[in-house]
Amino acid sequence: MSKSAQLKIGDKVQSKCKVNFGAKGIISSIIGNGNRKKFVVDWDLGSQSIHGLRGICRDGQLPLQKQYTQPTKRRKTAVALLDEEGSTYDDSTSSSEEYSEEGESDTELPSNHNSDVQHDDQDQDVPRDRNLFPHGRQWELLPDLVFDPAVHDKFTQETRIKWNQVEQLKSIQDRTEIDYFFHFYPMQTVQQTLNCMGERLARKRYNPISKGEFFKWLGIRLAMTIEPRRGGIQAYWKEGEDPHTFSLGASMGSRAKMSRHRFEEIQECLAFCSMHDGIAPEDDPWKEIRLIIDGFNDNRQQGIIPGSHIAVDEVMSAWYGAEATWVAEGMPHVTKIPRKPEGEGAEMKALADGQTKILIRLDVMEGKEHQRKKAFADIGSEGTAVTLRLTQPWFGSGRVVHADSAFSSVKTCMALRQYGLHFMGIIKTAHKEYPLTYLTSKADEYGTGKVKPRGGHLLLRSTMGPDDSTHPPIFALGWYDKKGKYLISSCGTTLPGIPCKRPRFKKIVNNDGFYETVAYTKEVRRPAMVEEFFSCFSSIDIHDHYRQGSLEMERQWVTRRWHHRIFCTVLGICIVDSFFAQKFEVTMINHEPNDFNTFCGRLARQLIFNEFLGNIMPTRDGTENEQQAAVERLAMETRMNFHWSAKCLEENQWDYNKALTAFNFLMSQSKVPPEAFI
Repeated sequence: MSKSAQLKIGDKVQSKCKVNFGAKGIISSIIGNGNRKKFVVDWDLGSQSIHGLRGICRDGQLPLQKQYTQPTKRRKTAVALLDEEGSTYDDSTSSSEEYSEEGESDTELPSNHNSDVQHDDQDQDVPRDRNLFPHGRQWELLPDLVFDPAVHDKFTQETRIKWNQVEQLKSIQDRTEIDYFFHFYPMQTVQQTLNCMGERLARKRYNPISKGEFFKWLGIRLAMTIEPRRGGIQAYWKEGEDPHTFSLGASMGSRAKMSRHRFEEIQECLAFCSMHDGIAPEDDPWKEIRLIIDGFNDNRQQGIIPGSHIAVDEVMSAWYGAEATWVAEGMPHVTKIPRKPEGEGAEMKALADGQTKILIRLDVMEGKEHQRKKAFADIGSEGTAVTLRLTQPWFGSGRVVHADSAFSSVKTCMALRQYGLHFMGIIKTAHKEYPLTYLTSKADEYGTGKVKPRGGHLLLRSTMGPDDSTHPPIFALGWYDKKGKYLISSCGTTLPGIPCKRPRFKKIVNNDGFYETVAYTKEVRRPAMVEEFFSCFSSIDIHDHYRQGSLEMERQWVTRRWHHRIFCTVLGICIVDSFFAQKFEVTMINHEPNDFNTFCGRLARQLIFNEFLGNIMPTRDGTENEQQAAVERLAMETRMNFHWSAKCLEENQWDYNKALTAFNFLMSQSKVPPEAFI
């Protein structure tokens, strides 16, 4: 019986290779048959490697060997050896020429030392490819990855919306659209916004603005977005049908109880920085919107706990107006990205929760000069620096960060691992130290009619940097669909995932001799690592489709003031986030959520008649005055505010005696929430 036949899966073995002589491990799988078997060994120190029979032996049967000494100087890099020896690299040909002339140290290699060179080169039949050493980083081929290396420190909890004590008194069924909007709008900035607007209103001798009127104005702006009219802003205040043009006016004056003149006054004085803050424009050219961006980030950090996966991508605030390069009042920095649907304007990098698609952080791209002053700017890569700034509040949490090619690189992956986060990204152009050449060279082997089927994959692992420093493993995965996709990751497995399903159509001739279109689904296999990556990779793109494609507030709100445009973008983000939050919670209790258009319509009405105004929403049956009187009477008798008084009457079919009886009963049971008396 051959020696290879005596070893089986589960046997304890020791290494006979000089680079990790005496290391102990367990055989996890066997590749091949007969005397050509290869053994996959899981070493005690956590690494994994492939060996032939000459490289290992059963535990306790290690032959005597002379001491192995380690050089004092670092050995030449793999790339240098390749250049000297040709296109192949084999450790078995190494000699004293690989080391410095100063000789070797007398330090003995520990018996449990485990080299980061995972494959035993002397046992490989095929010489190493120099493309496995991009920029000096060593990569090795793995057959498969069965266990997720991040399983012990991965964040596993689901997304949770953090309601405060007052908000928690409402059940999910009782929460309205405006409750979600007030939760995701940066309410801590409202008072300062009113102060800034008050300065400008007083300067122009306009009436001051209240909190209720500010949100009414936002509601009217949202209503104008979902019910667009041609003919400028005056078309929204036209009453009834125009007999000459057949157009129907929006009647905002009578419906929303705000004149066009007052609406234009508020819009003219909309501002988010004080006129007397003492900050020169050259010191902070973005001070006009600094309050809103910082308030947005603070709000998200306090208002939502993201789940296990978060995604990074860019968000555009479309702007085709003046630039500060040519005009003093222009936008300080304009980015042009031709591939984007709205590819010109202010670029903001965003972080989204992968489960709900709610944006949880924004970072404005302020131009080269100001970007260099931000945190992590000295790391040497803008994509890595942006990713670290966006994810900084969640350092050490073990969450998985997903990113597209604008952020993905080996440097980003290594930096996030250093700060306690995992990473999954797709590589296109930033391929320094990434074996892109090697992976792309294998693409022709996969596909229909090829040697290997479509949907196959190739996995590489690296645990050693160009400076020979060791680190936790990172993985390079080539997934060969119709076009190859190349991932960099620090987590995941290559176990079979749910196949990628693609809808397809084909034209056939039916039994009657006519053409007929037949729909079918094409399935492409993929590993679990690819499935996990694409599960929330497009979260921000979906968010953008709602904001720019369905809502289109930036198209309807025509302005020449760049800070109004960015506020419009942030307002649209808050509306879409509110919709996603309601959809998330309503789905949790197995209810059917409203569609986006219905949500926006209901939110617009609730903002126009918000609780800060102290009135109720008018009805269509002509009983508004009677109901208003009933609300005032109930509020006076119960000390509840107008909003809760109206709600109590509405739930009791506007029967005053019935509403009062219900109130007294709920008070006796201590079930009336405290906000009813605010």
